[in-house]
Amino acid sequence: MKTVELKATTVQLRDDGIIHIHIKEGKEMQLEDAIQVVDTMGMLGNKQKFPVLIDCEAFATIDKDVRIFSASKEANIYTSADAVAYHSFAHKLLADFYVNYNKPAIPTKIFLDNESAIVWLKTFQKEKINCPN
Repeated sequence: MKTVELKATTVQLRDDGIIHIHIKEGKEMQLEDAIQVVDTMGMLGNKQKFPVLIDCEAFATIDKDVRIFSASKEANIYTSADAVAYHSFAHKLLADFYVNYNKPAIPTKIFLDNESAIVWLKTFQKEKINCPN
């Protein structure tokens, strides 16, 4: 498992071949943070595509520009699918808006918990998990 701590997020390449992006409590994720996350994903995964789990702690927010960028092909060069796990009603509304309005360029689904999201993400993994060391 490899983990990188950034200003607003923690990015982790899990042993099961899923990248986990966790937005930290009370942080507002801005465009420069999102670009840094994409760069970190490329570094952690040797520029390969991985399924991605996204969740956040209480009072974390995501800027409008981040939602637009995150839905683009450019932002998803290392992503095969996104699962957004929400833990509050406010985050569910934000996730619903993102999926239905921003229309991500890759398969994206919203889940009530991380465990269900991971089960779905595993359907997007390659036959052999090739996690770089």
